[in-house]
Amino acid sequence: MSGMAGDIFGMVAVGIGAAALIYAAAHALRKAGVKVAGWILPAFIGLSMLSFTIWNEYSWYSRVRAQLPDTVEVLQTGTGGKAWRPWAFVIPMVNRFAVIDRAAVNEGVDGLQRGEVLFVERWQPTRSVTLDFDCAGSRLRAVSDETASEWRSGSADPAFAAICRKGS
Repeated sequence: MSGMAGDIFGMVAVGIGAAALIYAAAHALRKAGVKVAGWILPAFIGLSMLSFTIWNEYSWYSRVRAQLPDTVEVLQTGTGGKAWRPWAFVIPMVNRFAVIDRAAVNEGVDGLQRGEVLFVERWQPTRSVTLDFDCAGSRLRAVSDETASEWRSGSADPAFAAICRKGS
């Protein structure tokens, strides 16, 4: 299970675990003669679920990045908040990034190199674009089904820099 369904399942599991823990603790306290307020159980469950959700959101990028091979280079990251994640407006979190696997770049004709840039976004399918890199000419172009777009300057492109930098 992955994606949003896995996140929801994890949040519910944390809520159930928190409920069991606080219920057992409240029961033991009552047996010991300590009065426990009725709002403690739902408040603790809600706080546990919210804490898990925030942790899950902020650790997503580092967990996904740790699963990638060492040959994969992160080109750019993106942040952003949503109405249902207001904390992300205050403390931005990475929710999308672009990568290229330098080991999967192939030598093409006329000294060109061809590689695929992957665009990974939280709860979205991964998208990709195939690029031709002309390191000598300092240019690149997108390629799809053997049809290519016009060449454009690669000087400001992070994918071009990752593939064509000196010493690579």
